[in-house]
Amino acid sequence: MKKFELKNFCSKCGYLFKDAFVEYKVGIFHHVDQENTSITSFGKGPNGYLLRTCQRCGYKWPEMTIDKHL
Repeated sequence: MKKFELKNFCSKCGYLFKDAFVEYKVGIFHHVDQENTSITSFGKGPNGYLLRTCQRCGYKWPEMTIDKHL
């Protein structure tokens, strides 16, 4: 999973953007179908991540949450 950066390049088309569309998700992101799968488990929840979406081509990729870098 990529490290979170405020300015980032799209992994697919290379577009550089400052104000990317970012969503907080919990579960597992599948790169092939570009979808998040929510997972619930007893006692311990799945890890959260930030889902970035390129404003130009619509490609999505997960990044670590900011607190993982501290």
